[in-house]
Amino acid sequence: MSELKFTMTARCEAAGRPNNEDNFQLTDNLTDDQWSFVTGREVTLGEKGALMAVCDGMGGMNAGATASGLAIKTIKEWFASGRLTIQTISSQLSVMQYIEQAIIAADCTIKEMGKENKEMAGMGSTIVLAWIVGSNVYVGWCGDSRAYRFNPSSGLERLSHDHSYVQELVDSGKLSKDLAFDHPDNNIITRSLGDNRQTVMPDVNSFVLSNNDIILLCSDGLHGVLRDNEIESILSDNADSPENCRNALWDASGKAGWTDNVTITICRIVSGIENSELSSQNTNNEHDKQNVQAAKTLIPEITPGYTKVRKRKPNVLIITLIILFLSVIVFEVWHYLSKGEWWSIKEFQDLIKQISTIIHQS
Repeated sequence: MSELKFTMTARCEAAGRPNNEDNFQLTDNLTDDQWSFVTGREVTLGEKGALMAVCDGMGGMNAGATASGLAIKTIKEWFASGRLTIQTISSQLSVMQYIEQAIIAADCTIKEMGKENKEMAGMGSTIVLAWIVGSNVYVGWCGDSRAYRFNPSSGLERLSHDHSYVQELVDSGKLSKDLAFDHPDNNIITRSLGDNRQTVMPDVNSFVLSNNDIILLCSDGLHGVLRDNEIESILSDNADSPENCRNALWDASGKAGWTDNVTITICRIVSGIENSELSSQNTNNEHDKQNVQAAKTLIPEITPGYTKVRKRKPNVLIITLIILFLSVIVFEVWHYLSKGEWWSIKEFQDLIKQISTIIHQS
């Protein structure tokens, strides 16, 4: 394999909330333990690879920021150069097992802190990370922070699968993908770090990289206000510049009316992937399709986890119908005062039934 070259960039701010409970970490070289990157700098991938991680914290009194910070701290400890051995990166299986163990360790750290500090009891965090090793990117996650890949020749694909109530509805065939974005319960996640009601269950997957791939990790502050086709369009228009991708995504999420913290991390593969190295990609993609198809045949036993508070835009139709309902009542009172008689009970019941039916259908 020729030398893989890539660039990185990121942005993380409070955006739609007073306090920022997101945390992230990027390093373009896990070998030197510097835990740093320079936006736009072209880097040659080292033996131990490069890492991206995004965590979205949950909990009152800034406990969410503490939880996401503890998760990032634990990930940095597990991916310290001295801890990463040749055996760890010797095979796809060993890399994926290591990611799973690191995420489990982050969960334990958060839970221990919650036990020791009552004011932080119940805090939690999502996590998504991408570890680039050789010609592969390994993605691990727990919660609804997402990993995407965009390539100009193949478009946008999700590399992660949300651990959320709404995603389970989609997987079970109870809800269409088109309706999932606006579902009123899309802020309920079913897996997270720090949830004392269950043992953490991260997912990990491996993907073969291609030249010009853009790997995007983000919190739901971004994908909760921009649909996948909008994200794809923005990345397509700015594919040659990760910085422009980041800025355009940021501006678009702001214009869409962000209501949460927003974190965007991007890595673009510039060069170094030979065609022969992509031979196993079709096999991996077919395996992914089989996994998704299997998930769709299951009717899940849904156990709602953390509920992330997210402001929502008012439903104009519902508000209009409520106003109409109140207007009818006012008109009926006026009718009585002016003519000394009420509508018949049957007329009034029929009207109420009609309005109730319209509201229910909406």
